[in-house]
Amino acid sequence: MESVEAFYNQLSNRYTELISRCVPRYDEIFYNLFHYIPDALEPQQILDLGCGTGNLTAAALQHFPGASIHALDLSADILQECRQRFAQHKNVFYHQQDFSELNFAPETFDLIISSIAIHHIPDEAKAGLYAQVHSLLKPGGIFVWADQTRGIIEEVYQKHIARWKDEAFKLGSTEADWQLWMEHQEAHDYHTPVGWHLTQLEAVGFTEVDVIWKNIMWAVVWSRKSR
Repeated sequence: MESVEAFYNQLSNRYTELISRCVPRYDEIFYNLFHYIPDALEPQQILDLGCGTGNLTAAALQHFPGASIHALDLSADILQECRQRFAQHKNVFYHQQDFSELNFAPETFDLIISSIAIHHIPDEAKAGLYAQVHSLLKPGGIFVWADQTRGIIEEVYQKHIARWKDEAFKLGSTEADWQLWMEHQEAHDYHTPVGWHLTQLEAVGFTEVDVIWKNIMWAVVWSRKSR
């Protein structure tokens, strides 16, 4: 079975093109992810979990140009794409790590963000990641992320998949594109209902959690560490 790292290595120079044809309302996901960050936060240290080729990092640079942004991904080739893309930005730092052990000091970050990455790890690993994220945030820090989720029952989930396919083809995806994502999903994706995520975030100590946007199986989830 091909690893997640190998899959994204081979797609590194086509990732943005493919994702824009695959994810409905992709720009709207990003808009909502940043729109609900509190105006008073003014983050100086930002961590992008699973940065891919840097679409979310680019948005963070646009919204917080003075912040230090730490782009983290498992794929060396993906990170190289980021280095080339942000070569003129001296405030972007790169970390080749997976989600099982984030090598940063506690209370390092004001803001931790992620886009369509957390579903690549099993549920028990998600719970461990949320505990790490909580420890890495400063008091009052925000963790906001976008990802694929599962329907609360199988019928709902299968209808999500069917609607996703319809929307992806409207965006220009081909049958080959669709099969690529479905094979990857079968091998590597772990979709979990939204409510499960909210429960786990509260269990590790986040005192305020919310779903701030949802479309089909994509959700934007917001959480804050107590101040």
